[in-house]
Amino acid sequence: MESKQKVVLVTGMQAAGKSTIAPLLAARMGPPAATLDGDVFYRGVVAGAEIMTPEPSAEAVRQLELRYDASALVAQHYADNGFDFVCSDIVLGEHVERWFSQLRGVDTYLVVLVPSVESIVEREIGRGSNAYRDWGPSLEDGVRELQKGLDEIPRRGLWIDTTGQSPAQTVNEIDLEKARW
Repeated sequence: MESKQKVVLVTGMQAAGKSTIAPLLAARMGPPAATLDGDVFYRGVVAGAEIMTPEPSAEAVRQLELRYDASALVAQHYADNGFDFVCSDIVLGEHVERWFSQLRGVDTYLVVLVPSVESIVEREIGRGSNAYRDWGPSLEDGVRELQKGLDEIPRRGLWIDTTGQSPAQTVNEIDLEKARW
């Protein structure tokens, strides 16, 4: 029996550790394995970009879905060419199911990183940024508001509270059998 390529979606909030964990996980899975951070497509729109807000414009939603579609296409392309693949992005709610529905002939896995609100706030302050500025009057309120999108993800896959964990500890905790979509 021929084994299928593995495609993993690592999702969670901004500053949850996705872009750090994904390449470490891919390295553990391969060779050959590849990874992509969905931010590549987010930053790809250089004129007319619309960001997601609590009340997004139709164009913001369209650009978000284009980004997700692009990453699913890349994942499929690598899998079709014999690579396991790990994608990291903030994919929430119904978009998770939609992302996986675009994949064919692969084994699919979901890893959701869910550090505490306090941990995310600390990481954002450490980065000197506030990706949550449109989501609440304070950084903490913004994190809590956007975090509601996690509640809309089907409770499948592997959900990991990464509060206080090093990236290596988190990767060691990822059991793909438990993460099966």
